[in-house]
Parts: sequence; structure tokens; C-alpha cells
Amino acid sequence: SVSDAYGYSSVEKYRGHGVGEHFHCPPFVKHFRNDDYLELKEGMVFTIEPMLTEARQDCFEWDSDGWTVATKDGGRSAQFEHMVAITKDGAEILTLPTPVDEM
Repeated sequence: SVSDAYGYSSVEKYRGHGVGEHFHCPPFVKHFRNDDYLELKEGMVFTIEPMLTEARQDCFEWDSDGWTVATKDGGRSAQFEHMVAITKDGAEILTLPTPVDEM
């Protein structure tokens, strides 16, 4: 994987998720090397949101808000999220910024 090639870890505790009537619903999308098979079907909408760390992937949520994540070893990390829709023509990234010339 890209993270492995650059010496980073990918947090395995969290996954991308479906977007629908319920928060964090299926399909769940792993962001690390795995042998899972996920058939992409028209109409699916889900997130891709890897979290990369500079050292170990072990992490925890802050007790104060139950949401913020930090690495156990204090190493830096980065997380980003995109929302993807599967259409009859393929995948469409819904969260790409609008180019300035189209605003």
C-alpha cells in the first residue's frame, strides 16, 4: 500500500462507511491491506477516510468528547474523508472542491 511504501501505518480501528438513512451504516470500507471483497453497485454512497500515522497505528478516543482520536505513542497522524457515489458510469467523488473558474 502507499502508506507502507512511505513507512507510515494505516489505522485499522476505523473504516469508511455507507451514507444513508442511518449514520455509519454499511458498507464498511477498510483502509488497509486486506482480502475483503466489496462489490460496488450503482446507487451506493460511502466514505473513504483513511487515517495515517507516522509511527504505530494504536490509537484512542479522548474521554472529554468521545470523538477526537489520538495515537497512543503521541505520533502525528492525518485523516481525510471523501464521499463517493457509484453511478451507472462509474465512481463519482462528491466531495471534490469546486474549481475557482466554475464558482
